[in-house]
Amino acid sequence: MKIRPSFLLLCVAIVVLMVLVVWFAKRPAKTSVPVAAPSQPVEIVATTPAPLATNVSDSITDHVTVPTPSNALSAPLKSKEQETLDILSTQNDIPIVFYGRVEDQFGNPVVGAEITGSTIIYNGVRAGGQKVVVTSDANGFFQLDAGKGESLGIMPKKAGYVLATTGTEFRYSHLDAHPYVPDAGNPTVIKMWKLQGVEPLIGINKTFKLAYAGVPIFFDLVAGTTVPSGGDLEVIITRAPGLITQRKQDHRDWSIKLVPVNGGIMETDYRAAQVTFEAPADGYQDGYFVQMNHDDPGWYDNIQKVFFLTSRNGQVYSKLSLDFGINDDPNGTMWFQFKGVANANGSRNWEATAPQ
Repeated sequence: MKIRPSFLLLCVAIVVLMVLVVWFAKRPAKTSVPVAAPSQPVEIVATTPAPLATNVSDSITDHVTVPTPSNALSAPLKSKEQETLDILSTQNDIPIVFYGRVEDQFGNPVVGAEITGSTIIYNGVRAGGQKVVVTSDANGFFQLDAGKGESLGIMPKKAGYVLATTGTEFRYSHLDAHPYVPDAGNPTVIKMWKLQGVEPLIGINKTFKLAYAGVPIFFDLVAGTTVPSGGDLEVIITRAPGLITQRKQDHRDWSIKLVPVNGGIMETDYRAAQVTFEAPADGYQDGYFVQMNHDDPGWYDNIQKVFFLTSRNGQVYSKLSLDFGINDDPNGTMWFQFKGVANANGSRNWEATAPQ
């Protein structure tokens, strides 16, 4: 049978059409990308790249360290030693400038005194001292420029004079609660004692061990003995019965009262007594009393005090220290130690105690 050409063409067209339909059916569908409106912010999302091949990533990890943000921004921590050095270098290394005036006991300027300033250095790098020497002018004024340090000591010298001021050390360190601040308009006064003439003094250095009898004890400080009455100092001791020791359960009440014989007494301190070359004219008290209660946190079984004392109606002027200890055992002895000097000439002169 003979096939017509028109029929063949029709079959070919049908086959082509079917192929096109199958091909278009397998193509992925297009997706539309939304476009943000101009007034809305556009969010950009970063995609995570695919991991590298195993052998490549291992190689990078072995040879490259990427710092984290915290490691990159933080400073290394300082050691305690370095922190201490920093504090000393800023707080303990202060410019040392001092404005002063030297006066005698009458308020007159001391002209031509040689003043030595000793600077103490402790700044974490250096520890030691350095000195500078200046001379007081016609009005007694002087100025020290003594470098840098933590403190300054002042020592004036002139023939015929001795230092009569206790406070000659000045702390500049900012580690102090109240550091010294120099003031050119208000110079610090340093006192020197102008010697008037030495008078003979009687030395006092005597220790007594006495039983407790509950009665007053009279001491003749000039002779260095106890006497039935009179002398220079009456001492009245009281104590509770029983053993007295430093153990808390053995604390007992006790007291001591010092009564000058026809005179007066004034508490001072060791440093002030050292630079006092004339007994005070007034300011004395009738007596001095210490009470130790067993429940007092500051309880102790002895005292150590320094006094100015006048006795015998102004005939004797003494400066002395007293070291007293209560008797621990009721049947034991009390301890008295007196040290100092006395002028028994009716004069307040103690210049013989000045450094020569």
